[in-house]
Amino acid sequence: MKKIIKLLLTVCFLFTLFACAREEKKPELKDDIHIFFTSDVHCGVSDNLGYPKLKALIDDDKAEHPYVALVDCGDYLQGGTIGSISKGEQIIHIMNAMGYDVATIGNHEFDYGMERLSELMKLADFDIVACNVAYSGTKTNTFETTPGYVIKDYDGVKVAFLGVLTPESLISSTPVFFMEDGKFVYDFGNGEGGLVLAERVQSSVDAARKEGADYVIALTHLGTGVIYEPYDAVTLIRNTTGIDAVLDGHAHAVILGETYQNKEGKDVLLSSVGTKMANVGELFIGKDGTLETMLISEYDREDETIKETIAKEEAALTELLSVKVSHTDFDLSITDENGIRLVRSREVGLANLVADAWRDYLGTDIVIVNGGSVRKTIPAGDITHQNVIDVLPFMNSLSICIATGQQILDSLEFTSRFTEGLTSFDEKEVGEFGGFLQVSGLKYTIDTSIPSSVVVDADNMFVEITGERRVKDIMVLQNGEYVPIDPEKSYTVGGPDYVLAHMGDGNNLFKDCEFIISAGPTDSDVFAAYLSKLDSVSERYAQPEGRITVK
Repeated sequence: MKKIIKLLLTVCFLFTLFACAREEKKPELKDDIHIFFTSDVHCGVSDNLGYPKLKALIDDDKAEHPYVALVDCGDYLQGGTIGSISKGEQIIHIMNAMGYDVATIGNHEFDYGMERLSELMKLADFDIVACNVAYSGTKTNTFETTPGYVIKDYDGVKVAFLGVLTPESLISSTPVFFMEDGKFVYDFGNGEGGLVLAERVQSSVDAARKEGADYVIALTHLGTGVIYEPYDAVTLIRNTTGIDAVLDGHAHAVILGETYQNKEGKDVLLSSVGTKMANVGELFIGKDGTLETMLISEYDREDETIKETIAKEEAALTELLSVKVSHTDFDLSITDENGIRLVRSREVGLANLVADAWRDYLGTDIVIVNGGSVRKTIPAGDITHQNVIDVLPFMNSLSICIATGQQILDSLEFTSRFTEGLTSFDEKEVGEFGGFLQVSGLKYTIDTSIPSSVVVDADNMFVEITGERRVKDIMVLQNGEYVPIDPEKSYTVGGPDYVLAHMGDGNNLFKDCEFIISAGPTDSDVFAAYLSKLDSVSERYAQPEGRITVK
């Protein structure tokens, strides 16, 4: 307890004490091992606690304790301007300066493509681990030299850090990245209700133990909760043995420290820190073999060197990003007045503006925008390039394909399958789906009283619709008037290549379409160009205008 009492003087934190005494006899330590862990930073290097305070905290800890490590559980390269514009490179520079020891791969590490990920992994001064990757292709395997785990030696006590990617990366990133000649060649342990994933993880755990690991710490990017099953962290714990603690990411959950029984009935510690540096975790491996966790949300000192490093990396972007693009007299919001995110389950004015901007440029009958790509509200006032990047940080290319009315109908049914009549329950969002379609040139109604009859495969890709449809009254804008969509007719559809060409979010309805443009201009560039033609954003975008009705 001495460590925790000491930190009370300088750190504002939430903590849990978890005594997980392993039955196996361990070599004796001179001091506790302190493992700091981050996850889902999403380029938020200066947000909340931030890297400068984290570095100061770690350095202060190292001054008094010999065994200190820093690890990350994925999704660090993407989610903000500094990552998007440099395609991850500036983030790697900052992580190198932070002195990370080990990191695993989140689904958003793939957002810049496999070749770019390979380049970034080579730039990293820290170990990158991923144990559940299988490759069946004939070209270049991005993970050919990536180990499933690394073992760090602390004066004779060996700790294995094992990395686990979410199998959902196949659709939550860009599916085509994982394909060769139209077929998936990467597999992250999909199928059999999570058992394939568990088998791969178990193989690496067993190998680490055979190599002499006294402790196995899993750095997972899996998530917790029903929406992530069966590839969630809890299911993994229950289907494996030999893991001492799971440090998890992906769900942005804040878990102080919970215990779950593994396949042998032994307790395993699970912890998660949220997102954007709201917390950093600290796992203690005690001299007596017990495990304890703490979540730290504040510290009283910053490291000036890291502050300077971040400032240097950001300086090159400042001039361009501060340039005014347009103006809005009102907030262009993705949430309601209570802060509940609507863009993934309802029509919002900002998404309408994005969709209209793309359709103006592409000239298509219809434009679709996956709600998960519209990330941030634009506040009233001048709109800058920074605002544009904050709204559309993924920098996807726009595409145009020719699709039938039936393909559009099926796509809307698939992407509306989670929508609920309520937008929140117990002050938390419900009915969300990143693939939910915001639209231009189209309008439709979702009847939430009808259960979804959409069938998906093991990878959550669309398969078929077996019952009554919940999406109704689908109308297409033709010659200035909305008319019923014709299932047999062909329409030009514009949208991000992530959805149209690459089956993002499992939406594979357009993959076999004829493409007029398969990798066009960047979505944020088109949005910025459209805004620059406007002296001010029209009042029509202040509120939804009836393109999507939910009842």
